[in-house]
Amino acid sequence: MLESLLYAEVYVICMIVVGLLLYWSLRGDTRSTSERWLIRTLGGFLLNFTANLCFTLFNNRLIPISNTMAAAYFFKTMYFITLDLSVFSWMGYAETELHSSFAKDKRWQRIVFGAAAIPILVALVNLWTRHMFYIDEGGAYRRVTMYHFVMLFLFACTMVSGVRLVYHARFESDPNQRGHMRLTASFPLCILAAWLLPFIGEAFPVICVSVMVELLCLYTGTSTRQISMDKLTQVNNRQNLIGFMNYKLRNHEESLYLLMIDVDEFKPINDTYGHLEGDNALVRVATALKRACAPYKKRHYIARYGGDEFIVVMEGSGQELNNLQQDIIRQLDAVQPADAPYQLKVSIGSAEHQPGMEPKELIAAADAGLYEIKRARKAGKR
Repeated sequence: MLESLLYAEVYVICMIVVGLLLYWSLRGDTRSTSERWLIRTLGGFLLNFTANLCFTLFNNRLIPISNTMAAAYFFKTMYFITLDLSVFSWMGYAETELHSSFAKDKRWQRIVFGAAAIPILVALVNLWTRHMFYIDEGGAYRRVTMYHFVMLFLFACTMVSGVRLVYHARFESDPNQRGHMRLTASFPLCILAAWLLPFIGEAFPVICVSVMVELLCLYTGTSTRQISMDKLTQVNNRQNLIGFMNYKLRNHEESLYLLMIDVDEFKPINDTYGHLEGDNALVRVATALKRACAPYKKRHYIARYGGDEFIVVMEGSGQELNNLQQDIIRQLDAVQPADAPYQLKVSIGSAEHQPGMEPKELIAAADAGLYEIKRARKAGKR
């Protein structure tokens, strides 16, 4: 009885922590794709902890009712269903960290959702077959063959995303984002522990605590990143840019370039069509920059410098620099609505980092190149 009470108390504490994380996440004034997946993951595990707490209370008869066995089976089945939904929500979160096309690719969504349905069906069928778990007459919870299949299946699914995160983190320019991706990739270890630790006893809910700590780290990392993000365009802000450049100028292997991108005739867009349309134009520019930078193996760093100015920091060759500039122009045309009343264009100045250059000097050099391009364009129109 004392052991069951301790088990229940730890679950209540974890539920309170995860519930607070969910509450704070829901109160956010902006919600990116990664935040939406994190909210689903938090909500899923809150239900998962609740289901296991209820199972403990009913199975150990801490809450006396006439049919405790039926209640125990119901809540343990809900535990496995919510575990499955939570794991696949985490995978959705992981895919946003990888900037994959999962959110838009209907084919991959059908495959993933189809995979998610397998453990749910196994858990539901177990209510009749008892091929996954059963509860004996003494109230002891027993795992059988299909339990191991389900846990191995969930572990394998999370490992796919985990390995991809570790691999792509190698090419992440921002050290904070690289660290967050590696931390996110540790989640499969929680599933592995959930599968293997019961073989050596369940005197303490280690899995619940480890998942709670993992979720707390994910929430903290996501919140920290949002502080460094420009809320309108969802690229890095100026404050984060300076910190990144202080690191990157001293830690790069290939040539380092900075691109200064300025929206042409931005003030007339605001004056003629209003500031809301001006905001839409900035969002389209940011989208074009993200799409242009996405195919490159080494992920380029994008920031909004201020107003209608953006900065891209890239590591690579001069040819890659030229290709990136052309890709930006192409992607800008692609995100332009067919019925837009104006043509959205940008000017791009660039500079290569030289030994001893400070961040402000590199920015000034790219800004000077941008000014020369604009001056030459105006002179050509006269």
